[in-house]
Amino acid sequence: MNLNADLGESWYDKKVGNDRELMPLLDSCNLACGFHGGDAYTLLKSIELANEYSVAIGAHPSFADRKGFGRKRLEVDDEVLYAQLLYQVSALKGMVESLGEELHHLKPHGALYHYANEHPATAQAVAIIAAELAIPVVYGPPEGYLRVYAEAEGLEFWAEGFADRAYEPNLSLRARSKPGAVLEDPDLARAQVQGMVERKQVVATDGKLYPLDVQTICIHGDHAGAVARARAVRRVLDQPRKLQ
Repeated sequence: MNLNADLGESWYDKKVGNDRELMPLLDSCNLACGFHGGDAYTLLKSIELANEYSVAIGAHPSFADRKGFGRKRLEVDDEVLYAQLLYQVSALKGMVESLGEELHHLKPHGALYHYANEHPATAQAVAIIAAELAIPVVYGPPEGYLRVYAEAEGLEFWAEGFADRAYEPNLSLRARSKPGAVLEDPDLARAQVQGMVERKQVVATDGKLYPLDVQTICIHGDHAGAVARARAVRRVLDQPRKLQ
């Protein structure tokens, strides 16, 4: 099981998260591409940090919404949004390759993550950009248009689960505006991931178990306490597995 986190989201004097402590705990990272967070220097240092710890790097493009940290859905023409995605991912790809590495995956950020999964044209744009730029893997929700179009382009699709977000019975993430949307307690994050790893299930907000088969698990790097949660999850992922 792969552990990822959204990193490189600081910009100029705006500090977001603790990339230095999170990076050694990860298998892969999703680096902001400048539209919701990140600046040129931050991204350069984030790439160097990922390389230091042999962490696979993914592009994490978003709506052009720095004020709202990419968590607001914007009304954008399909062609304009395609151009914005291509611009963001290409810029990060160039920086990564200048340091002798390659992009491992593409994962949309925030509101774009959910929007793309529900809108065929945007999901197709994500998949086409990944294919054209030779990015072999797309991360996204277990079911939806991101999976459909990634697989149609011959890409690997890694279904993603979340250690630090509550799930509704339909397996959507609980809206951030509602209480209990973020699992702040490291023990709760650990227990949720343990269920995903050992039983391929998650406990939803109604208290019932639902199937959830994922290949990668996300920790939000901008959430306070992310390092403690990542350490708790890492212990789960590193413990020996019983043979079935």
